[in-house]
Parts: sequence; structure tokens; C-alpha cells
Amino acid sequence: MVRIRKAEGSDLPAIMALEEGSFGPRRWDEAFVRERMSEENVLTLVAEEEQIVAYIMFSISRTYETAEILSLAVTPSLRRRGIARTLMARVESMAEKDAQTVSLCVRPDNVGGVNLYLSLGYKVLALCSGYYEDGSDAYMMVKHLE
Repeated sequence: MVRIRKAEGSDLPAIMALEEGSFGPRRWDEAFVRERMSEENVLTLVAEEEQIVAYIMFSISRTYETAEILSLAVTPSLRRRGIARTLMARVESMAEKDAQTVSLCVRPDNVGGVNLYLSLGYKVLALCSGYYEDGSDAYMMVKHLE
């Protein structure tokens, strides 16, 4: 049974291990993650069984009535078990009172991620050329909350 809770500073090593396992050399560095986690409008949730197996980081802008998924990572050996889907549902539920839409960017070659988001009702809004630091493109995907 997966338990979801708000991340704490002591979770940073586990979050960084998830970043490494999911994104390899494309991962965020620890200073960047620590800085995001300290921002007032950024929330980070972790999913744990006996240890942390996934995390999601997102921001909510009340001014623009939007939420943005900043990062989502699941332990590679535990993918396709519904953990990411559960985290996404929790974010959408938390965002509903302050946001009308949820957006995210994903690499087009991340077929598993793209298919997950499509299955959750997200639509590709745009292809952002050169979005990532390595020059690769991103799909900007959006879902309107009910």
C-alpha cells in the first residue's frame, strides 16, 4: 500500500535518487531541487511503501489559476503500478480550489509519460522547440479541471 505525504527536507537524498534513476544525466541537480522545495508556491509530495518510491513536485499560481507539474519520478522497477497516476490525482485534487488548469512539459520520447498524461485527459497544447537544457523539445500538455 502506497502512502502519500508532503516531502520534508530529510527526503532530499531519496528524491535525488529518484531523479537519477528516472532522468540520469538529464536530472535536476540537488541545489536546484532544494531551492524549488523551499519556494512558497511549490509543493512536493512523496509516495512511500517501506521507503520513498516516487515523488511529484508542482506549483500552484492562484493569480493565473493554474497548477504546473514540475517533476514526477517513480522508481523504474515499480512503474506501471498506478503510483504516478495516484500522485497526479492527488495534485489535481489539491489544485482544484485554486486552479482551473494543470500543465506540464514532457519529452516527446518519454512515451510512457506521454501515454500516462494522455490517459489522464491531458492534451498536447504545443511542441516547445529546444525547451530543455540539452536542446531537446518538449510537449506542453494541459488539462482543464472540472
